[in-house]
Amino acid sequence: MMSATDRIRMMVITCITMFMAMLDNLVIGVALPSIQLSLHASMSDLQWFLNAYTLAFGVLLIPFSTLGERFGRKRMFLTGVVLFTLGSLASAFSDSSIQLILARALQGVGAAGIMPISLTLVNAAFPPEKRAAAIGIWSGISGLGLSIGPLVGGVIIEGAPWEAIFWINVPIGALALLFGFRWLKESKGEGKPIDPFGIILLGAGLFGLIFGMVRGNEEGWGAFSVWASMAGGALLLLVFYVWERRRVQPIVQIKLFRDRNYSGYLLAGFWLNAGIFGAIFLLTLFLQQAQGYTALDAGIREMVWTACTMIAAPLAGLLAGRFGSKRVLLLGLFLQAAALAGFAVIILGQGAIFPFGYMVPFMIAAGAGMGLSFTPLSHGLLSSVSEEAAGEASGLSNMVRELGGVFGIAIGGLVFASGGTIATPDDFGHHLVPTLFVFTAMLAVGFLLVAILVRGARKVAESPSESGSPAGAIFYRPGERRERSGSV
Repeated sequence: MMSATDRIRMMVITCITMFMAMLDNLVIGVALPSIQLSLHASMSDLQWFLNAYTLAFGVLLIPFSTLGERFGRKRMFLTGVVLFTLGSLASAFSDSSIQLILARALQGVGAAGIMPISLTLVNAAFPPEKRAAAIGIWSGISGLGLSIGPLVGGVIIEGAPWEAIFWINVPIGALALLFGFRWLKESKGEGKPIDPFGIILLGAGLFGLIFGMVRGNEEGWGAFSVWASMAGGALLLLVFYVWERRRVQPIVQIKLFRDRNYSGYLLAGFWLNAGIFGAIFLLTLFLQQAQGYTALDAGIREMVWTACTMIAAPLAGLLAGRFGSKRVLLLGLFLQAAALAGFAVIILGQGAIFPFGYMVPFMIAAGAGMGLSFTPLSHGLLSSVSEEAAGEASGLSNMVRELGGVFGIAIGGLVFASGGTIATPDDFGHHLVPTLFVFTAMLAVGFLLVAILVRGARKVAESPSESGSPAGAIFYRPGERRERSGSV
């Protein structure tokens, strides 16, 4: 077991890298108009500046997690840091659209090594009774990156060239690499044999699904390239499932899905990201294109939302340890669904132009709901598997949530684009309202799945005469999955 000093050092390193990745996630959004002007990029190029990252990230999450469990989490985590930093450098030096697209793909490869393994490192470093709080801190730092991302992007675009949004990652990555080599302790999980064929099937299948979803709204969902890509991806994933069932040590353990908690948290992560990240994407556009705010003004206002996420995430860790991950997650999903419905009601009643103060209560609720969801989602999922399977669970969770975000943006874009052209701010509002209700429904699905599938831990105290153990010992009924929370 690590010493307290080692745990603090590990938290510093993983949080630094998470901050870097999350900061970059939202910074580029406000910089796209400047990039378009500088590189003479087309609208398709702008989409691929985002999609290249998404594709590389989503496809490689599980392979990186598998390699980390076999060859060492520290080794693969630092590999991810190096690749992300090099991708940032390449992005800053890009002088054409194709160069920036390739550089963004390299960033996505690096992020696939950072995101799941950082969570696995945190989970492995702390004893069960302290994990919820540790994951809460980890999530809070992620929220900090999200909260200042739009502001940093707005400040940079107001007073510096767009390349600066990538340069800021370089010193952060260098520090993480330096401290990581010195302070991180190597650890491994299940030493599964490498399965190149399975990795190819999984990667190609995910690529087909994600590629089809991100291209659907632009090319039309009936286009051959879209539906053929998605159908081919689904077929390859089916072949992957059959292949995995025959292997003694599969990349993805199908048997884990028999656990209701494991399946419930995975599905909830999909619908959470589908609902909330699709909404963030369109509400950001609403602030700038319908209400007329500059990138900096919009970034400042979005901090009401994202700062609440930063504050609520560590608090969620404490609450999950006391009340259980299920209850805290249900509260977070409810707050987000209520907030999105509230945004829709405001626009219905006021039109597209109204004082920003009308949005503040719902931004607070949405931000707090996100913070109260991310921590129990991660903690609950990892608590439903063994220590050895934590790396696989982390990688699969991130992959499913990434798919959810792509799905939400694709479906939201489809609903938003239906019903004619958008020529005025009120047109934007009329298109946004039904889309927000669709996102609300997605969050409601996640809420119901958690309520129905996830079982909270029930403790059963037995007397010494019944169990032969000391009085007050805590036991779990046979066959019941236990949640490792602060009450255990």
